[in-house]
This record gives sequence, structure tokens and C-alpha cells, in this order.
Amino acid sequence: MNEEIMNEIQPVRPKDQFTFSCRQCGACCRNIEGCVMVESLDAYRLARYLRTKGEPIEGIEDFLFRYCEPEPLTEEGFPIYMLKTKAPNDSCIFLTDGRCSVYPARTLTCRIYPLTVGPGERGRDFEYCLCFDDNQQYHFSNGKVLVKDWLYRNFSREDKEFLKQQYQAIPEIGRLMRRIPEGMHQAAVFKVLFYHYYHFDLDQPFLPQYEQNNRSLLHDLRQLALLD
Repeated sequence: MNEEIMNEIQPVRPKDQFTFSCRQCGACCRNIEGCVMVESLDAYRLARYLRTKGEPIEGIEDFLFRYCEPEPLTEEGFPIYMLKTKAPNDSCIFLTDGRCSVYPARTLTCRIYPLTVGPGERGRDFEYCLCFDDNQQYHFSNGKVLVKDWLYRNFSREDKEFLKQQYQAIPEIGRLMRRIPEGMHQAAVFKVLFYHYYHFDLDQPFLPQYEQNNRSLLHDLRQLALLD
């Protein structure tokens, strides 16, 4: 990893403090093309929220089609969705008059900014990093914030359980996708999209559906990999 990247991402512990003050300027919502990943839980929450605001959304697929772009995350083609942006400065598609129009349902990336979360090591569920970017002049000043307090307010129990399930499933999904014959690869990518994003009832709790979807996905991928 080069020095420039290392200077931009700093590992932190829950007991650490960082300097941060939100000025509600919308700077972190601009110039974000290809930056904001929409996880399954994010898509579920945003679809439900927009539906309550009167948008004609019947399922997560309606939300994804209007507001997101699919991209491959890994060499195996594991698909994810990123928020769309708009002109003139690649602003978030939900930035309206300098404010977030979906603030109560904003993505986890947005809620825990300027922190990020990843899989933990040595018995820990998660690892956290503090991200420095071009918005330092707007946000990294004034008051001190305790990492664990920031996470308590913005990283919910549902978020944690979702990510733990995801971190457990993704290595096995990747292993199976590497074993799937090339001619069946497109079908495998469709399975991942279907079970990770589309196959949800917005009127039912998310986590039980996600757990069942992961079981179904692994079963189907094993069949494509000719292991069952």
C-alpha cells in the first residue's frame, strides 16, 4: 500500500477520539461517483422509505433501477450496487438543495462517515478506520468525537448482524464462483443479484429473509459448481 493511501485511512479503536464537526454543507455528498456502495440492507431501507414518501416502488428492484448502478466488486464478478450521481459535480442522486432527501434511510456508508467498518481479526467482529479525504477542510475541525459514541449512534444492532452474516457468506460465495464453469458464470452472477438484492418482501423483516437467501444462494451455487 502506498504512503498516500496510508495517510488517508487510519485504523482506530472504539476508545479512540477523532476531531470532527458536521457543518451540513453537503460537501461529502459531492464528487462521489463510484464511491457509495449500496448494501442489501441499505437498498431494503431506502426502498421502504421512498415508498412511504409516495414513490411507485413495489420492490427493491424498482429502487435499484432508478437510483443505483451495478458494478463487479471482485475478480469473480461478485456484483454490488453503487449510488448514481448527477451533474454538474457528481453529486449524490439524493442531494436536493444541499441536503440529503433520504436522511432517515441513508446508507451505512453515509451514516458512519468518516468511519468505515470491515471484518475483524483476532476474535473481533469488526475493524474500524478513520477516512481522510478532500473534505477535511469542512469536517475535521472543532469538537472531539469518541469512536464508540459515534458507532453507538450510527451503527445499529441490525447493521452489525447483517454485516456479520455477510462476512461469513462472502468467502464461501467467492470460493464457489471460482469453481463454476465459465459457461455458467453469468447464471451465477444472476443468482447473487437475485438473492442478495431482489428476493425481499418489503413488508417483512429484513434479517430472516437475508439469512434464508444466503442459504438458498449457497445451495444454488453448489449446484452450478457441480458439487451437489
